[in-house]
Amino acid sequence: MGITRHTRIWTSAGTAALLGGLAGCSGPSEAPTGPETHQESVVNPAVPAFSEGEGEGESAGSGGEFGIDPAEAGRDPVVFLIALEVMRAHYLAGIDAFEAGDRTAGAEMFAHPISEIYIDFEPVLEARAAPLFGDTMTDASVAPYSGESDEAIAAHVADVVAAIDTASAYAPEGGMSPAGVHARVLVDLVERAALQYEVLATNPDAHEPYLDGYGFSRAARRYAGNHLERVAQVDPDLALLFGQAVTTLERAFPSATRPQHLDGDSAAMLALAAQLQQGSDALD
Repeated sequence: MGITRHTRIWTSAGTAALLGGLAGCSGPSEAPTGPETHQESVVNPAVPAFSEGEGEGESAGSGGEFGIDPAEAGRDPVVFLIALEVMRAHYLAGIDAFEAGDRTAGAEMFAHPISEIYIDFEPVLEARAAPLFGDTMTDASVAPYSGESDEAIAAHVADVVAAIDTASAYAPEGGMSPAGVHARVLVDLVERAALQYEVLATNPDAHEPYLDGYGFSRAARRYAGNHLERVAQVDPDLALLFGQAVTTLERAFPSATRPQHLDGDSAAMLALAAQLQQGSDALD
């Protein structure tokens, strides 16, 4: 990975951080004051892994903090695509929150994936000869703090989403059928959203887990819309169950701004995810 590219990512994010620095879980705010910096997990340097920040479902015993191993991403299409979809989830949630008036939380979401995933993932993209998009992500993360218009910020986010779409085509083969790959990626997004909801059950006043879960729900809906037909061609019943799961998540996370009352059932969501996992494991 080029030193120049890495330096620009960290310098731009650091410049924005100097503008304010935000707390971990913030409520609605009229305007962003600076991106949050997350504490990174301590990992064995010999086995690098993507670090999910504290807003990604970390909870006492909940199992909501996931790691994505870059080495696995380089050879496993499921891990490769999950890394991309987790990044996408941040931007889908962030722009919806930003446009709904929770501008601080939305802007935070644009910065999170850079340090949490992309920095470690870029060498995987390079090895796959895929276009790099760190600069595109950095532009989106800095835009809310540099006086750009809301339209320009939305355009930056659209550029990131388009770059993720392009990168998806460079996933390794892995010897698995397209249906098997897409089913496993979708299961992961469903489970991540369910685990965020589980965190909310023990911390009812938290806002960040809700927005993270909303992002995973949005990413799951988008992924299903693009790829569920491949699953349906192989296992129509499993595809219907995935459709049920997406609907369940949308009801649990109805908007980017957290509703006053949460009516979802995280245990039922996790049970549904387990059922989907079993069905997906049966696909080659």
